[in-house]
Amino acid sequence: MTKDENIHLGELIKQMFSYWKIYVPIGLVCLIGAIIFLLVTPKEFAVTSRIQLLGEKQGMLSEMKMLKSSGLGGLLGGGSSGVNVEDEVMVMTSRDNLVKVISDNDMQFEVTTREGLKKKILNLNELPFGIVVTQEFLDELPHPIEVSMKIENGEVVKLTADSKSFKTIKLTNQKFPFTLNTSSGSIMFTQLGTLPDKKYVVNLYPLQYAYEALLKEVYVKPSETISDIVEITTNSSNIPGAFRLLNGIMDRYNVYSKGVKIHDANLNAQFVRERLDTITMELAMLEHQIENYKQRNKMPDLEAYGTVTYMGNKETERLILETETRLRMIDYVINYMQKPENMYSAIPIIEGLGDKAILAYNQLALDRQRLLQTSEAGNPVLQLTEIQLREQRKMLLESIESIRNNTQISLDALIAKDTKLSRQVDQLPTQEREFIEMKRQQKMKETMYLFLMQKLQEKELVNSPDEIAGRVVDKPYASYKHVFPKGSVILIIAFLLACMLSAVVIGVKIAVSKKKG
Repeated sequence: MTKDENIHLGELIKQMFSYWKIYVPIGLVCLIGAIIFLLVTPKEFAVTSRIQLLGEKQGMLSEMKMLKSSGLGGLLGGGSSGVNVEDEVMVMTSRDNLVKVISDNDMQFEVTTREGLKKKILNLNELPFGIVVTQEFLDELPHPIEVSMKIENGEVVKLTADSKSFKTIKLTNQKFPFTLNTSSGSIMFTQLGTLPDKKYVVNLYPLQYAYEALLKEVYVKPSETISDIVEITTNSSNIPGAFRLLNGIMDRYNVYSKGVKIHDANLNAQFVRERLDTITMELAMLEHQIENYKQRNKMPDLEAYGTVTYMGNKETERLILETETRLRMIDYVINYMQKPENMYSAIPIIEGLGDKAILAYNQLALDRQRLLQTSEAGNPVLQLTEIQLREQRKMLLESIESIRNNTQISLDALIAKDTKLSRQVDQLPTQEREFIEMKRQQKMKETMYLFLMQKLQEKELVNSPDEIAGRVVDKPYASYKHVFPKGSVILIIAFLLACMLSAVVIGVKIAVSKKKG
């Protein structure tokens, strides 16, 4: 049996060799195709950059640090310094931001030519001619336009424009500058420098087309599972263009984030100023009252009175101070919302009062302002928006009042807990107790004053030139070796393809031979 099998194996090998006229030509064709592919395909390099997402800016004034350490910095959204990397990645790759990057970097245009066998994408500074179109043309462009032109002796000897939007347009012997009129609009070509005798292909893409293409080409992800550093990568044969793209994405992220901070700061600015004026007046009156009290009761030893602790327990005192301050801020918001003139105004954001609901309400109020600028008062959309605003405002007010009641309950519990310690203070002379109570009120108002001042200072910091949301860790850089096409991979694919085709052709030939036999 073994001898029989060896005979069949030998015959099979002999038979395979007899078909060399089939697999050798197929192998050569696949090899030549692989070589041509490697010669024609531009080399793509991996371009990478990294940006570190920054939380709340550190190194502020000592008053700000004191407020943060006491926990009051979070009342108006300032108590957290961390960032959600996944959310920031979504912001970085949002359509609005990427569309702005496309617009700023003229990525709706692409001009290519041939250098040898390979196609080369030209950068803006390499273009021998300029392309002038209106913004309206780019915004309303329904389909891509491809313009092929051949330049000889400084003029376009042949031009062909193709698109799904219009019939093919052909022009000959055009001198710069000239205008190509299409059903989508006019495209003007101007001379920028020396015009080499070459063939150029100009592609104009609709905005959505360019956005979807960019979304597929650029990868944005955290460098590590737990990290605030984001890595932005893309593969491109046009390295300067890829550098410009990644820098544009990082710059746009910082511009967008700063704009959001400025918007939020401006939203709270008027509210904070009103509260600051009230606290300043109350603080001045209280200081004047304390001064009169000391003079009237002849209290010379101010140090002795200042060292008496009203609560005895510093932690309880801190909690009561924070809770009372928070209660005052909630009361301010409720009074602000109850005023008729603020019916359609944005609501200041206070942490713990339904941040997302308030943000949604403020966005709706902003939409109403935009509608007022572009439509009449009887617009159904505007009326619907106002109805939604009134309903949401009513629900928000009920929710905030409920939170205020809960806060009051927490404050009462803290005060009850401190009753035993308060008895010690009750044993002090009446003048001392009254004086200490006034000092406590003064301290609370000073803390509130510093807190409100912090919010105004934060607004100034947001408007400062060096305020950024992300710090560039690595500027864009390209890989040393190209990542596509890989010569070894292409040759392996060509070999496998040759084997498969040869096996199929030989199998078919053997099957046909058996049928004839």
